[in-house]
Amino acid sequence: MIVFGSRGSDLALTQTRWVAERLQQRVGVDFRIEVIETKGDRNLSQPLPEIGGKGLFTAELETALRDGSIDVAVHSLKDLPVADPEGITVAAIPARAAVHDVLVCHPDAVDETAESIPLRRGASVGTSSLRRAGALRLLRPDLEFRDVRGNVPTRVDKVRRRDYGAVVLAAAGLDRLGIEPGELRFVSLPLEACPPAPGQGALGVQCRRDDTRMHEMLGELDDEHAAVEAVTERDLLLRLGGGCSMPLGAAVRREPDGKLDLRAALFCGDDRVGGVFVRAAHHDRSELVERAARELEPLVRTPLSGRDVLLVRPEGVRDELADYLAVAGARVKTVSLTRVEAMAVDPADLAGVPESGAVFAFSSARAVAACMADRRLAKAVPGARVVYAVGARTADALARFGVSASVPDEPAGGERLAAYVLEAGGEDAVVFPCARGRHGAFESALRAAGRRVHPVRLYATVPIEGATLAPDLGGAVVVLASPSSARAFHDAAARSEIDISSLRVVAFGPTTAGGIRELGLDVDATAASTPASLLTAIAETAS
Repeated sequence: MIVFGSRGSDLALTQTRWVAERLQQRVGVDFRIEVIETKGDRNLSQPLPEIGGKGLFTAELETALRDGSIDVAVHSLKDLPVADPEGITVAAIPARAAVHDVLVCHPDAVDETAESIPLRRGASVGTSSLRRAGALRLLRPDLEFRDVRGNVPTRVDKVRRRDYGAVVLAAAGLDRLGIEPGELRFVSLPLEACPPAPGQGALGVQCRRDDTRMHEMLGELDDEHAAVEAVTERDLLLRLGGGCSMPLGAAVRREPDGKLDLRAALFCGDDRVGGVFVRAAHHDRSELVERAARELEPLVRTPLSGRDVLLVRPEGVRDELADYLAVAGARVKTVSLTRVEAMAVDPADLAGVPESGAVFAFSSARAVAACMADRRLAKAVPGARVVYAVGARTADALARFGVSASVPDEPAGGERLAAYVLEAGGEDAVVFPCARGRHGAFESALRAAGRRVHPVRLYATVPIEGATLAPDLGGAVVVLASPSSARAFHDAAARSEIDISSLRVVAFGPTTAGGIRELGLDVDATAASTPASLLTAIAETAS
């Protein structure tokens, strides 16, 4: 007789029974299920992040394992602490269910015309997950996010009763319980916008570390692919020093060639808006985790917490720099003194672009949108021999047009993107869709190495006529990310009669620093071409 321990919720019991029945089929041993209440089950009045501590839904089951009251405990793997508790181990990860999240919506809250998520403006969304709230807030900051507690059927019922316009739940839980939408609307959330909790959709089957009999039996249920993917996601969480409440999403998929593809994102852990997305691929799990961690680790301890940053960026652009600084803890105010205008493409720029077999490099999602708006380029890019993208968001922008891009493993600016192109080898000219008045780092680095570059100018950043600044900039550090933003800031300050000589100014990149100095302004710090270096420069300037 094998004694399984389980929480008393419908989902926990369903998952435990599923494992127990399959184990019985494999090894022919009877079982019974012991229901054990956990701290997370008892405290339904507080939001989960406020209760704090590790093992809110697992500690009591682990105690029962240690004292021999039960032989096996079955958990949603995402609920387990990333480090094995003393004397206990995960002996099996069975075949994995769906990993994505689902928005369960009441019909009265649905707006099919709404962008990104089909909810009306101001609709209330229930979630106890900082990750889910962070991801959805990035897409729809107008929504109202409220804590919700209770098991899966209870949360769905709260939507039916109109206590919430919608709640966010794991697809795996809905599927395992066989919950149908009925009059409600189920909306699957895309992994590229809302990556799941590490290990979501997988089950973790625990036993005592020294129980060799149970180890052998549970090994019959282990699924190699599910284990590799889920454990890699949890290794990233462990590497970043996080627990279940860290607003980290991670999804790993094994490609046909055996390479592991990772999508990860770290979001703001409060009501600010921001998310930093990472994409990496590698055959080696440890190297894959290390590459993703190097990008996210500078943000984990919110090094800019409490700092005010004024970021000057073009109008109407969803800004990755603003997101990065927000996740780092800064209070970011973005000021738009310029706007992006499409240009009539010079026929001479297009003359050297082959219809197929070209090599393209993109330094922003903005460049992708401008490129795919041109009829000839929109045909040439899908037929390219290889396409390079500066980062995850630029690659995702290309993916929306069905184009797969190769992305550097490190945070990339122009110089790093050029180095990545050179590392890949080849002699073809690189077609570079870009702006007029662009940074020259990418082209200069390639040409210095003897590689030809073919820029195609598609848009321009122009000043907004008559733009002004608020009279009190307070103690904010001003971040200028291009020479054009520096000129616009200088001119707007003059119109606003603001003395900017005493402001603390950080330049993002040496080209921008040169442009600022040409205007007669001091530069307090110059960041290299990576977001992490910008964090360091701001922290040093603001201290």
